[in-house]
Formats: sequence, structure tokens, C-alpha cells
Amino acid sequence: MNDFRETDNVEDDETVKRYFSKIFTVFPNDIRERLINLNIPKKKLKKLKKELAFLPKELQNEYIDELYRIYHNVLKEY
Repeated sequence: MNDFRETDNVEDDETVKRYFSKIFTVFPNDIRERLINLNIPKKKLKKLKKELAFLPKELQNEYIDELYRIYHNVLKEY
């Protein structure tokens, strides 16, 4: 017998959320630290993390490098 009902929303289950947050620690410490050092709003950081999550580490670093360059150039202009 299947206990899962179509009306159940598995994504709202706290146990499921905790499980996936533990097994899917996506970013190594150095990447996580670089993201924090970008000093961007939490909403934008969350979106950025979703974009970076499944890229290989090399591409994550390239992407973050480019963001640093962009922010550095923009801040220089102001």
C-alpha cells in the first residue's frame, strides 16, 4: 500500500528539507566564502547559488571571478 497521497506536498516536509540540505551541501568552503564576500543582497545570493549549484567547481570559480570583476568595475565608476 502506498502511503503517499497526491495531495501531500513532500517539499513542505521538514524532515525531507533537512535530509536534502545535509546530503546536498553543494559548495565547497572556498566557493561558499567567495559568495559571502560578494556582499550582495540575500535574495540575489540565493538566486546566484541556484545558478551555480550544478556547475563544476572550475566554472563556479570562473563565474564568481567575473562577478568580482563586474562589481569592481561598477564600483570604480561611482
